[in-house]
Amino acid sequence: MASDTPTTDTPAAPTEPPPSLWKHRDFLKLWLGYTTSQFGGQITVVALPLVAIVVLQATEAEVGVLGAVGRLPFVLFLFAGFWADRFRKRPTMIGADIGRSLLLGLVVVMYMTDTLNLFWLGAISFLSVVLFVFFETSNMSHLPFLIGRDHLGEGNAKLQLSNSVARIAGNSLGSVLVNAFVAVFVLIVDVVALLVSAVACALIRKPEPVPDPAEERPGVFASIGAGLRWVWMEPLVRPGVIAAGFYMFFYTGIEVLLPLWVIEGLGLEPYWVGVLLAVGGPGAIIGSLLAVKTMKRIGIGPAFFWPTVVGNLSLFLIGLATGPSWLLIVMIGLAQFVLGVTGPIAMVASGTLRMGATPDHMQGRVIASQRAVALTLAPVGALVTGLLAAGLGMRAALLICAAGAIIPIIVLALSPIPKTMGMPEPQEH
Repeated sequence: MASDTPTTDTPAAPTEPPPSLWKHRDFLKLWLGYTTSQFGGQITVVALPLVAIVVLQATEAEVGVLGAVGRLPFVLFLFAGFWADRFRKRPTMIGADIGRSLLLGLVVVMYMTDTLNLFWLGAISFLSVVLFVFFETSNMSHLPFLIGRDHLGEGNAKLQLSNSVARIAGNSLGSVLVNAFVAVFVLIVDVVALLVSAVACALIRKPEPVPDPAEERPGVFASIGAGLRWVWMEPLVRPGVIAAGFYMFFYTGIEVLLPLWVIEGLGLEPYWVGVLLAVGGPGAIIGSLLAVKTMKRIGIGPAFFWPTVVGNLSLFLIGLATGPSWLLIVMIGLAQFVLGVTGPIAMVASGTLRMGATPDHMQGRVIASQRAVALTLAPVGALVTGLLAAGLGMRAALLICAAGAIIPIIVLALSPIPKTMGMPEPQEH
């Protein structure tokens, strides 16, 4: 049977990995590209909806449709995983960055030529997210190849730190820029950031193996099926994928209801919504900085399990919030901060565990399987929670979602993950 692993005629001679990723030049280039891409992307998250609302005078229904269109490409994660495992990853990342920058630049050009409308904005948003899906899958599956197994924890932690900082700085700067300029022109920041990311990725020197075109390999659906079967059979990966699916189902429901709960359910002023959400930002930075130390101190598996326990249980504080205004703010703010700290630690440990157990030729399909499950269940969770809130009330719906978030804890507790201390070896099934 033909192997699904890419081959090369003259493999590069192994080199001694640097003792720290701070001295790993190729990783620093990848990290620079990822950071600028995330930063610019968060600015676009703020600016793009405002282009529809302020510039194109979109109605609530039209904004909802635009938001749905922008999330449809998430169903392509499985195909992106197949692509990442079949073709070289770095050219995909570079092409996706350049393509997204051109698409966002097209929005600016169409605005300046008075040809921009909601149809074109929706089409460009859709295509841009398609490219993001392929970039994200290739980027995460390229990391183990680039830095090696010994540095996976440190590499994941640094990327998570960039993600956390980008969410705070990008959203804040995006809001300031939108207030100072027309929202369309703010997209230029993301155009430049994506081009910087493309150049940084292009400067990476470590050569990827070139797939052998004469090699007989499974087709698209057979390859995707092989990836899903591997995930289901691997005891250190399957529980994490199942737990992520349940978590996103219930957490998304809480996330959707939270603004309405704060304003109408608890009677707080609308500005508290932004303040309470912002509390999670510093927590996320702290969690990202503590991730590697936590894995070294208690083990990779426990660093995934115990932060999940603490973070998921903190969701009860939101639905149980009652009393004077200061107590409401403290309870919800505490939940957001705890989620901010524990989330990055659990995600870094989960990613490190998954990458360590996954063979190189399966990395793309495995990460794509997890993303596909989690992101597919998220909108379903939002819909179900909305129906529960309409029928039972917001507090009951929030508490049901918090109780549902215990399911991921049970799934992980019944798996080998809490007892897995070190980096697992790649498994073939």
